[in-house]
Amino acid sequence: MIIRLLRSVVTFFFEIAETAILAILIFLALYLFLVRPHQIRGDSMLPNFRNGEYLLTEMVSYNLLKKEPQRGEVVVFRSPEQPNLDFIKRIIALPNEKVKLENGKVFIINQEHPEGFLLEEDYLEEGTATEGRRTIKDGEVFSTGDSGYVVMGDNRERSSDSREWGVIGNESMIGKVWLRYWPPEAVALIKPAFY
Repeated sequence: MIIRLLRSVVTFFFEIAETAILAILIFLALYLFLVRPHQIRGDSMLPNFRNGEYLLTEMVSYNLLKKEPQRGEVVVFRSPEQPNLDFIKRIIALPNEKVKLENGKVFIINQEHPEGFLLEEDYLEEGTATEGRRTIKDGEVFSTGDSGYVVMGDNRERSSDSREWGVIGNESMIGKVWLRYWPPEAVALIKPAFY
């Protein structure tokens, strides 16, 4: 009787341990390869993302499916100046394009538009001016090179972005923002801007 009881107890604990190990493995697989939670810290993405909001970043598109990031997508990447920090910004220019900041506006020059086109940014607050900084300066043409992306925060006055430190590459990309899940009243799928 006691041996049977001991076997039952041991079996019970082995089943719990097996379930816990399986749950941990599933969590690690999700976290490392599929989705990762991020929290907004700061005001660089106002008015579209607020300080303290929680997001899910999906990593399948860029890392497993090898899709190229697209203009208008909101992405999470490792900071070029502090690689231990993750930044969230919006993709403005793609590889093999040029950016020109003029009169507070962003112009993109590429093969389809050799004269350049004005980037219509409906997601910015009305009256927002995009001013040049240390790397991308007002009135100068800045090239993304063969593999660089220009990213900017939606709150241009309070954003440390490509205007300061230049392009980011695919190796820095963690993934694209997929879902805002906290606070409950702000839950939404995050869609890229279309131009």
